[in-house]
Amino acid sequence: MVPRLIFPLKPPARTAFTLAEVLVVLALFGLIAALAFAPSVVLVRGLGEARDELAREQVTDYVLGRIVAEMARSPAAFPDGPAVLLVRRDLPGGAADDRMAFWSDWGGETGVRALMVFRAGPGRYGKTGLYRWVLPLGSPGAVEWDNLDPGEGRLLGPGFDSLRFSVLPPLSGEWSDEYSGPRPAGIRIRAAAGGKESFHEDRLPSD
Repeated sequence: MVPRLIFPLKPPARTAFTLAEVLVVLALFGLIAALAFAPSVVLVRGLGEARDELAREQVTDYVLGRIVAEMARSPAAFPDGPAVLLVRRDLPGGAADDRMAFWSDWGGETGVRALMVFRAGPGRYGKTGLYRWVLPLGSPGAVEWDNLDPGEGRLLGPGFDSLRFSVLPPLSGEWSDEYSGPRPAGIRIRAAAGGKESFHEDRLPSD
């Protein structure tokens, strides 16, 4: 009699993945996604920072241009003293701390414009920045700079901690850092906030 051959049974076919295999696949997908989207995240963040920087530059350009526009409406001469007064000042650390005053009726606000950087400190309350005061009475030469209250002024440039003016006197070819006289023929403004400086230069009407 021929013995009967017995073949071992085949193991049942596997129809599902194990938990370990699923976790490995998910980890690989996560790694691939991270590598694929990382440049996009960096790009979007960079675009956001560039947009914010551009917005700050546009605001600063507007503020400095507004100063020039107001000065363009100042009289060529003032009956009770200088039409424009520029005071050159520097802080002990070397930061520019100039002040400027001139009369104007720009925007329906008639009076002397006083421009300077206010800095908060002991007994001085308010936000640090470039302020403009409109003083309805007096003359540019009569501004009491140490008594200007930021609560009565307008904050034009928040955070500005340095301000420098230069003017081009009428009939002169050289810029001046200190000035007291009729409306100049040109003006330069440098304002800085957090170490970032903005510059604006323009000519003023001759009559």
